[in-house]
Amino acid sequence: MATSGNFFVQIQQKLGFRVFNKKIYEEAFTHSSLNLKDSNGKAINFERLEFLGDALLTAIVAEYLYFYYPKAKEGNLTKLRAKIVSRTKLNQISKEMGLFELAQISKSNKNFGDDIHGNLLESLIGAIFVDIGYGKTKSYVIKEIIKPFIDMSSLNNLVLSYKAFLIEWGQKEKKEIKFIIQDDFGLDSKIYYCAKILLDDELLAKSKAKSKKKAEEKAAKIAARILKIAPKPIHTSNGK
Repeated sequence: MATSGNFFVQIQQKLGFRVFNKKIYEEAFTHSSLNLKDSNGKAINFERLEFLGDALLTAIVAEYLYFYYPKAKEGNLTKLRAKIVSRTKLNQISKEMGLFELAQISKSNKNFGDDIHGNLLESLIGAIFVDIGYGKTKSYVIKEIIKPFIDMSSLNNLVLSYKAFLIEWGQKEKKEIKFIIQDDFGLDSKIYYCAKILLDDELLAKSKAKSKKKAEEKAAKIAARILKIAPKPIHTSNGK
């Protein structure tokens, strides 16, 4: 990746502010599949920045929720934070931001998975912190991530995992819920798995997807709709 080329034009356009530490942003978008190392043999990739960004994002979101819901209890704040920083939500935000366009990945590596999108978002947050400090990082996260991409009014209705929700419902209602995964070799070559959900040994719902997890989630969402069940809203106690 050239340090004075198109990358830095793109990154500054996405961020909306001047970049100072160019190397840290290069690192933030470098995948480990490239096997890059510095002169001391240290690996150059986004994994350390991802770790840092994850911690920063969690802290910033926690502070934001603390003041946004001044009367909410700790347990409810924890649930709301989990919804915002969930892997599914971060992947979605990163895709909408177009961060993958800047990623540097080995051409031979095609199995990096969907989570790379959220990983890039976290590594970017880590890079911003290293470059310009916590205060400006917090401002960026609130202004460019939380406010545009998190609908606080509908956060209560966001379900992190329909599979987990359905299993929990079954336990409470004393109903037996079974998930069955089968390989699918239909006409669509992009579909690999079929998930079936049994309720007390009766077929309740089924769905297909490219991964086992996605197939189960899609089937569980269908099942919840069929059963007409939804998660209870999280009480924030202050009317928001």
